[in-house]
Amino acid sequence: MSVIRIPQSVGLGGVNTPADVKTVQTALNKLLKLISPTKALVVDGRLGSRPENSKTVAAIKQFQSKVVGMVRPDGKIDPNGRSHRKINEKLTTIGQVHFKLPVASSNVQALSESDFQDVANQLGCKVAAIKAVAEVESAGDAFFSNGKPKILYEAHIFSRLTNHKYDSSHPSISSRSWNRSLYVGGPQEYARLEKAMELDVTEALKSTSWGRFQIMGFNYSAAGFASVEAFVQTMFTSQRKQLDAFVNFVKSKGLEKHLITLNWAAFAEGYNGSQYAQNKYDVKLKKAFDKYDKK
Repeated sequence: MSVIRIPQSVGLGGVNTPADVKTVQTALNKLLKLISPTKALVVDGRLGSRPENSKTVAAIKQFQSKVVGMVRPDGKIDPNGRSHRKINEKLTTIGQVHFKLPVASSNVQALSESDFQDVANQLGCKVAAIKAVAEVESAGDAFFSNGKPKILYEAHIFSRLTNHKYDSSHPSISSRSWNRSLYVGGPQEYARLEKAMELDVTEALKSTSWGRFQIMGFNYSAAGFASVEAFVQTMFTSQRKQLDAFVNFVKSKGLEKHLITLNWAAFAEGYNGSQYAQNKYDVKLKKAFDKYDKK
């Protein structure tokens, strides 16, 4: 849908010519389905005898609150006003081609010992340290059986990155706080990711951890990429590319020193965040390292 033009105001206190009201109703039906599962408006060009009770006015206020960011929505759209401009801004993006997830990879070849040794040399640590991180982060697998890279979609990250605007309308994929019960696990995490991508492609990709080393999408720059889309494209290609992204991330965050000194608590905090102890990441890393170091 192209941008809309309304010669006169629509909504509470507006002129409300039928043609302008129809234009706004059609636009709102296009936009509001992205943020709310509510019923579409009847495109009839009318607000009724009591505009304050009109579903169209309610939809205008919802758009002003959720999308425009108005603290006190007034239910009125003025020609070239703030709400009108935001409608047109959003309409122009709907028709654009958005990033699509790549097809499943056929190159799921396991990492070789030489791959691990090469990376260990780059970081100055033992091979066992790299293998320990790989095991703890993804149980040693980079891809699901369907050929797609392992992921975990984080609803609380998506909520934060989108300013919590989808928490009410899409609680299963946007949550103000971390909620373990929202995970579905395995390849089904892609269904959650794709639902989030319908709302905001870039922020959904950033809200997901990817591949054998479960690097969060929002860390794409630290992993050596110019965009999260480029990062995700690479995660689909091979385990070696995922390993290289891990090296970039570790170096960018200055975490290699903890792999060298085997300071697992410090590494876990830098890699997984301050809440690492709740999941015993440091304990798991040490246990995995000890296993591989004995081989």
